[in-house]
Amino acid sequence: MTLTLDHLVVLADDLQQAVDQYIARGFVVTPGGTHADGLTHNALIVFGDSTYLELIAFLDAADTRDNVWGWRQYGGKGGGLIDYCLVTDDLEQAVAGFKQRGLPVGNPTAGGRKRPDGMELRWRSARFWQAGRELPFLIEDITPRELRVPPSIPHPNGVTGMHELLIAVADLPRLSRTFSTLLDCATPASQPHRRYDATATSFQLGRHVLTLAAPASKASPLQQRLETLGLGPAAVTLTSANGASTAGRSVTQTWFGSALGSTDRG
Repeated sequence: MTLTLDHLVVLADDLQQAVDQYIARGFVVTPGGTHADGLTHNALIVFGDSTYLELIAFLDAADTRDNVWGWRQYGGKGGGLIDYCLVTDDLEQAVAGFKQRGLPVGNPTAGGRKRPDGMELRWRSARFWQAGRELPFLIEDITPRELRVPPSIPHPNGVTGMHELLIAVADLPRLSRTFSTLLDCATPASQPHRRYDATATSFQLGRHVLTLAAPASKASPLQQRLETLGLGPAAVTLTSANGASTAGRSVTQTWFGSALGSTDRG
C-alpha cells in the first residue's frame, strides 16, 4: 500500500474569479468539472511532481446544504487553503490498518466528478473524525488517476511542485504522535519555527514534507489562524525552477484569506 500527497484544496467564493486570479499569478489552470453531489465545481493547477491545487467553490452560495467535508462554513472569508488529501492505491487496506492502529477513520465512500468534456470520474474516499482538518482525507482512484489529474503544463511563473505543507495545530505533542501512527514512523523531535513564531515537527512523506506547527506565543500568526479558522492546513511552500536562492528554490506561501506572495529561501 502506498500513501503520498495528492492535492491541496483551495476554497473560493467564486470559482471563475479564483481562476482569473491564479492565471494572473502565472499559473496554468485546467477546468475540472462538477462533483457528483451537485454542490461544488472545481479547477486544477497541476504540478510536475504530480500534486495539484484544487480550486473549488460551491455552485450556489445561497444553498445552505453542505458537502461531506463541511467546507461551506468557511465561505465568505476570502478564500484559501481549507483541506488536503493523500492518495493510496488500496483504500480498504489503508482504512483497516488505521483502525487497527486506533485512528478514528470512517469507511470508504463513493465519489466522483463530471469533467467539462463529459468524462465521468470515479473514486473512493475516507475521512478521519476530527474537530478541525489537521488530518488529511484519503482518496483511491477507481477510474485511472490520469483522467482525474491531467498532465502538468509548465507554469509561466516557474512553479514546478510542492515542497512543504504547514498544518496549524494546537496540541503539537498529541498531533505528532498521531502523525507517527498515521505514517507508521518514529516521532521527530520538535524544533522552533522562527518564521511563524511556532514550535514545529516535520514528517517526510515521499518527496514532500508535512510540518505540524503550534504557536509559541499569542503574537504568532498561527494563533490568529487558530482563533478565526481553526485547525488545519495554513501554508504551502511551492518549488520553482526560477528561484533566486542558493538552493535554486523560491518559496510561495498561501494563507487562507490572503493572496499569494513570494520570498526567497536561503
